[in-house]
Amino acid sequence: MESYWGRIPEAQRVSSLRLPWQDLWSKTTRYLSKDDMKEIGEAFVFAANAHGEQRRYSGDPYVVHTVSVAAILSGMEIDMETIVAALLHDVLEDTSVTADVLQEKFGPGVLTLVDGVTKLGKLPFKTVEDYQAENLRKMFVVMAKDIRVVLIKLADRLHNMRTISSHRREKQLSIAHETLEIYAPLAHRLGIYQLKRELEDLSFRIIDPEMYYDIKRRVRKKLPEREMIIKEAMDILSQKMHEQDIEVSISGRPKHFYSIYEKMRRKNISLDQLYDLLALRVIVKTVGECYQVLGIVHALWKPIPGQFDDYIANPKSNLYQSLHTTVVGPAGEPLEVQIRTWEMHFLAEYGIAAHWNYKEGGKRVSNLDKGLTWIRKALEAAPDSQEDGESGGSLFLDNLKTDVLSTEVFVFTPKGNVISVPKGSTPIDFAYAIHTEIGHKCVGAMINGRIAPMDQELQNGDIVRILTSPQGKPSRDWLKIAKSSRTRSKIKSWFRLQDRQERDEKLKRGREILEREAAKRYPGVINPLEVISAQMNHIAREMGYLSLEELIVSVGIGTHTAASVLGRVNADASKLTAEPIPAQSAPQRKEADSEIVVEGAQGVLVSLAQCCRPVPGDPIIGCVTQSRGITVHRIDCANLHKTDPAKKVTVAWGKPKDTRYTARIKVEGIDKSSLFGEIVQNITGMDGNIVGIRANVVNNSRTRVIVEVQVKDIEHLYRIIAKLNTISGIIEITRG
Repeated sequence: MESYWGRIPEAQRVSSLRLPWQDLWSKTTRYLSKDDMKEIGEAFVFAANAHGEQRRYSGDPYVVHTVSVAAILSGMEIDMETIVAALLHDVLEDTSVTADVLQEKFGPGVLTLVDGVTKLGKLPFKTVEDYQAENLRKMFVVMAKDIRVVLIKLADRLHNMRTISSHRREKQLSIAHETLEIYAPLAHRLGIYQLKRELEDLSFRIIDPEMYYDIKRRVRKKLPEREMIIKEAMDILSQKMHEQDIEVSISGRPKHFYSIYEKMRRKNISLDQLYDLLALRVIVKTVGECYQVLGIVHALWKPIPGQFDDYIANPKSNLYQSLHTTVVGPAGEPLEVQIRTWEMHFLAEYGIAAHWNYKEGGKRVSNLDKGLTWIRKALEAAPDSQEDGESGGSLFLDNLKTDVLSTEVFVFTPKGNVISVPKGSTPIDFAYAIHTEIGHKCVGAMINGRIAPMDQELQNGDIVRILTSPQGKPSRDWLKIAKSSRTRSKIKSWFRLQDRQERDEKLKRGREILEREAAKRYPGVINPLEVISAQMNHIAREMGYLSLEELIVSVGIGTHTAASVLGRVNADASKLTAEPIPAQSAPQRKEADSEIVVEGAQGVLVSLAQCCRPVPGDPIIGCVTQSRGITVHRIDCANLHKTDPAKKVTVAWGKPKDTRYTARIKVEGIDKSSLFGEIVQNITGMDGNIVGIRANVVNNSRTRVIVEVQVKDIEHLYRIIAKLNTISGIIEITRG
C-alpha cells in the first residue's frame, strides 16, 4: 500500500486521501488476491496522476472522490474490475486520458465500465426532468449490458451526498431531491438496502432538516426504553433457540430515520405510536430453520393478523427473501421479527451487487436473469413518443416511476399462482399481466369471491378471478383505469389495430358507393372510377383532403354523398368527356425523376409510340388515349395529323434513364450482295444493338433494309446513321 502511496504526486499525499485509501486497501485485501491488489494499486496511482491538480469544492484532491467511491463498493466485496473502474471512473470525462490508453493499461472490461459511467454524465438536457428521464433511459440501457456501471453510479452518488455540504443550498436541494426520487428507489429495486438507507437519510436531512433532526432527537430519547424491550425479547428467543439446538444470530434492527418519517406520514401517526423503531432480526443456516424459528416465535408471542409476509416463498422482484412477522412482544407491544438465512441476508444487504461478489464467483449467476427482468420490462415499456404525441423522456420517467420505482403488490390467481403488479394496479392490469387476450376479453372481475368494480385497487393477497367473454373488447375508459404503462400500451395497440381495420372497411364501402354512382353517370365506360381518377385526385385536394383515399373514406362514413363528389367531376366535363387520363398503377414519381414530363400532370400512364419510336432528343408531343394514358410521338410522326388537337398535350423529355431506346431506320441502297452485311457491321461497330432487321429488293435495283436498333439517344442514332452513309451504294436513310 505504501509503495503506491509514494508514487502519487506529493501534493496529493494528504490525510483526506490517506484515510479512504487505507479504508479501500484494508477492505479489498480481505477478499482479493495479490494480483488483484496490484491492479488496484496501479489504478490508484494512474488516477492520482491523471487528475493531477484537480480539486473538489471542499478543496480536497479530486482523487479523494474516486478512492471513496471504490471504498464504498469494496464494502460489498465486489470484484476487482469494478473497483478499478471506480477508481478511474472520471478520467475519461475530466482528464486528457484517452480510451485507447485506458484499454491498453487496464483492459477492455474496465474501459467498458468507465465509458458507461462517463456517458451517463455527458448527456445534454434542457430541463431537470429531461435530465432525469434521459439519464435514466441511458442508465437502464447500460444496465441491460453491464449492471456494474449502475453500481458505480450509485456509489458515486452516495459519496457526493456524503460531501454535499460544499455546495450551495439550491444545488444541495436539487441533488437531494433527485437522489430521493431516483437513486434511492433504484438502489431499492436492485436490492442494495445498505445504500438505499443511507441515500434516503442523507437526502431527508437536506430536504427537511427540521423534521430530520426532530425525529433523530426523539428516537434517541426513546431508544433506551425500546432497547430494554428488545433485549428481553432477544434473551427469551435465544434461550428457546438453544433448547431447540438451532444456531442463530439475533440482533436488534434500528429503523432509519427516513423510513420512520415515511411510516408516520403514511399512517398519519406520531412517533410515540410507532412501536417498531427496533425490530428483531434472526439469521439461521437453512430455509427449514427459518420456518422452524417462525413457529417458535409465534408460539412465544401472539402473531398480529395480517402482519405476516413470506418473501421466501414469494421473493420480491429484486430477489429479496425473508420472513416478516409482527407479534405482540413481551411488553405487550407490537414487535417485528425478520427471519432469514445468511445467504438471504447477504443478498438483502448488497442486492444485485452480490452477483459480482468475489467469494461467490458465478454461483448466483443463474438467478441473475430473474433479477434483471424488471429492467428489461422498463425498456420494453419505453413509449413511442411520436405515437403518443408527448415527450418520450417525460413519459419514460412517468412510466418508470409507476412501474419500476414504485413498490409492487402480490395477488393470486384462483389457482394460487402469484402475479406481481405495480402498486395501485386494478383488475385490468391483472388481466393483462396474465395474458393479453385475457385482457382484451375481460368483462368483469371477482376479488376474493365478490364481483368488484374494474377500478378497484388491488391489495396484497387478493385472489382475483377475471371474467371473460368472446364478445368482450377493451374500452377506451380502461386507459384511465389501468395503472401499468404496459397495460395501457397493449390497450392502445388494440385500438390502433381496430382503427386501421375500420378505416379499411370505410374505404371499401366508399369506393363501392362511388363506383355505383359513376357507373350510372358514365354508362358503357369500363372502370369509370379509375378512368376519372386523375380528376378525382384534383377534386380531393380542392375539398381539403390529403389524398383521394381520404375523400373516399369520407364517402364511406357518409360525410359526403357520391353524387356531390361526382357532381364536381361533371362541373369540369370538358376535360372529363374528352378522354380521361387513367391513373398510373405504379407509385407516382417525382417530376424531376420522370423519363417523360407531362405538363400540368403527374403520375399518369405514359408510353412511347410504336409508330414513330421516339428516342431522347427527339422533339415530342403527347396524345391522350382512351386506355393507354398518354402516348408520346415524335413531333413529325405521320399519324399525328389524324389526332384531335384537343387530345394533344405538351410533353418533354425528363431525366434520362440508364437504358436503351429502340429506333427504326430504313436504309436504301444499290442492290449488292455485301450491303446487308456492311449495314450490320457498321451498326454493331457503333455500339448499336440490332433487335430486328429485314431486307427486300425494290424495283429490281435497290435493296431496302429496315433495322430496329437500340440506341442511347438521338445523338447516338445520328452517329450510326452518319456511319451508314459512308457505305458505298447507300442512297437514302430515313427514320421509320
